[in-house]
Amino acid sequence: MTYPASLGTRTITGVILTADGNPAAGTIRLTRAVPLQGPADDVTIQPGAHTATLDAAGAYSLTVPVADDGDWSPSGWAYTLDVDTTAWRYRADIAIPAGPPASLADLVPTTTTAPDPASTYVTKASVGTATGPAGPLDGSALLPAGQVPDLSGTYTPRAYVGPSTALTAPLLSVRFSDVPGGSAVNLAEGHITIGGQLRLAAWLNEALRYRAEQQPGGFGYDHLITLIGSYAAATGVLLRFERRDGADQRVTTGGIDQDGRIQTSLYAWQAITAVDPDATGRYSEDTSTGVASLAVRQESDDRSWLRGRIAVTSSGTTSGHVVATLPTGHAPTHSQLLSVPTTGGIAAPCEVMASTGDIVVRRTQAGAFSLSFDGLSYVR
Repeated sequence: MTYPASLGTRTITGVILTADGNPAAGTIRLTRAVPLQGPADDVTIQPGAHTATLDAAGAYSLTVPVADDGDWSPSGWAYTLDVDTTAWRYRADIAIPAGPPASLADLVPTTTTAPDPASTYVTKASVGTATGPAGPLDGSALLPAGQVPDLSGTYTPRAYVGPSTALTAPLLSVRFSDVPGGSAVNLAEGHITIGGQLRLAAWLNEALRYRAEQQPGGFGYDHLITLIGSYAAATGVLLRFERRDGADQRVTTGGIDQDGRIQTSLYAWQAITAVDPDATGRYSEDTSTGVASLAVRQESDDRSWLRGRIAVTSSGTTSGHVVATLPTGHAPTHSQLLSVPTTGGIAAPCEVMASTGDIVVRRTQAGAFSLSFDGLSYVR
């Protein structure tokens, strides 16, 4: 970083080793909570942090503004030092006056008064900042948390930049102690001005649900929601619908794919394992090469699809026999009669029974053949 020529800086260097003499890994950060104003340059340097990452030898180097430059104001402020390494973790307020290159060992203050273990402290550098507390400090140059104003009822936006694994709490958390009523205020709002009139365009309501309203004359493309797929071959959907199943697991029920097509068949196929439940010995799943396994799949439009075949022995079918039973949850609300193709050339009517999910054959037919349920569906 290049600073104005009139601003004095100082280089902080050093090496940090572990207890057994090996190079440590980690970072050194110096945070300045006050802006610096240089009248001669008409330049303001905003508050910020200076971070150095230890190299393979455990060495670090930082060049930062000094706190006692007479041409810049204010003066006499302090940095908050954060040492986060495998050998040493430390936080303190340090002043960095003008001078030759120095190490942290030259600048970190020694404290002879131990902090009160019954108190919680904040650093000196935060005192007097926009959101910081006031004094006085105790004998360790720390401020007891009891003097910090209670801000639990307010919200201060904060930004986070770093790895996702290091973020341990939501950036925004709203917890109501009751159920918000219809008169509760929105948690966030976006307004636009049209013809001198302020109009609400988008908002998060009292339950953090997204809402939007088209405003005539607002935009040339006043889309309430725009979903943009990747220019590459996308594999995911743009919009997905889910629900909780009986085991409280999230189950995908539908969506809109990367090409804008509505998908209603995102439920997985569920095997039909109860074949010939009455043990007549006449019916079994047809496992011939190329034949789909016997299964059922629900769609989000209340239709269920069947696939696979049931092989019938030479004894043939008898009207009223249960050839299979659908898995739990797939029985229709009302019994429905299906015309089931057979490899014998004559369709066999089969009824899908309400409540039980039994598939009952309704024709007596001699000879060996297979009942084909491929492509058949019923309304749930």
